[in-house]
Amino acid sequence: MSSNIRITKVCQFCNNEFTAKTIKTKFCSLACGSKSYKKRRRKNKKEAARLQRESINNAEMLRLGKLEFLSIDEASIFIGISRRTLYRAISRKELTVGKLGSRTFIGREFIDQFVEDLQNGLKPNSSEAGKFPGIEKCYSMSEAQIKFNVSPSALYGILKRQEIVKYKSGKFVYVAKSDLDSLFNTECHE
Repeated sequence: MSSNIRITKVCQFCNNEFTAKTIKTKFCSLACGSKSYKKRRRKNKKEAARLQRESINNAEMLRLGKLEFLSIDEASIFIGISRRTLYRAISRKELTVGKLGSRTFIGREFIDQFVEDLQNGLKPNSSEAGKFPGIEKCYSMSEAQIKFNVSPSALYGILKRQEIVKYKSGKFVYVAKSDLDSLFNTECHE
């Protein structure tokens, strides 16, 4: 027995009005029904992949959480930052590392302290010694080269070996007069 019911409905996929012959009809055509089905399947696949990825990441985080020493790659995954950012923090001495041959390891307590400092909004290992003393109390790099009669590469090498802080202001790089005067054994200008 066929039905003579005609119901005006809105397609759940394309939102166009259509005349349905049954109460359960949801789509205006077979094409809209197929597209909706494919969209649901795609969404379910993406969700399954996301859940699988999260479970793998959680397992990795649990494994890393148990380790006392982490490599650079492991530490970057554990903290959630890139390797390059981690290397920058190491070069700025914000993070203490140990080396075993050519491999670099970071102790878990140092990572925890680094993360805690970041969460508190503090710059790790920041101190008053890193503040710019002012241009009048500094030599520019070219002034220092002329005054102490050294080449640019020699000056940069000395500053790096002695771990003397350089300050950048605009396009110029400055070094504290007191640091260079004590290094080259000349009279201090303070």
